[in-house]
Amino acid sequence: MSTVPEGAASDVSKADLVHRRLKEEIELGELAPGTPLSELSLVERTGASRTPVREALRRLAAEGLVDLVPRQGARVSRVSLQSVRDLFDFRSLLEPAAMRQATEAAAADPALRRTFASMRGEFARVVRRAPSQARSRAFYELADRFDWAIIDATRNEHLRRTIAELRPHTARLRNLSHVDPQRVEVSVAEHLRMCDALLAGDADEAAAAITEHLAQSLRTIFRNLATGPGDALDLLG
Repeated sequence: MSTVPEGAASDVSKADLVHRRLKEEIELGELAPGTPLSELSLVERTGASRTPVREALRRLAAEGLVDLVPRQGARVSRVSLQSVRDLFDFRSLLEPAAMRQATEAAAADPALRRTFASMRGEFARVVRRAPSQARSRAFYELADRFDWAIIDATRNEHLRRTIAELRPHTARLRNLSHVDPQRVEVSVAEHLRMCDALLAGDADEAAAAITEHLAQSLRTIFRNLATGPGDALDLLG
């Protein structure tokens, strides 16, 4: 029986930690698109050696979050209008199907139905709150939990895994598009519509609701990215 050398196991663990930390910082927008990621600075910042840092960067590159540029090193991948459109086109193929499956699952599982009913109540409470950054943050946290609940309720393993793998890119765009109070108002209404359709067992309406939500989100992101910082957006990409 083969064993992993202690030093190698330590490197794997450190690579996991560095990968998780950088991925979170990219998703939150703390590492903006185009930000250089020099190995030396990451070694100093994370306390890991070069080997786990390089492994973490390779994994992030495989996920499309980092570009490895020959003779220049690594940088956070930029966002192009085409890449945004491609992402939302793909999501529009996948997520209505997931919503249908989640609606059917909730109809057959009282516990799952209660979970979505509870979230519906939380969305309704967000509507009653006065506009503020705290309210926007609370909404996006709730919307993220709702998205993951839909993913978890999706019975098709390949569909579930594919949507989950897209989540870091979706989260990054949410931060790049900035917090738009008007968009929050509309998006809360869209999530209430999705919840109501799901709880009513109407798979067609639930799928139509998430399709409209994705289309509206794409329009908002395009509008905000087109007027955002040039180094965050590669208009020709």
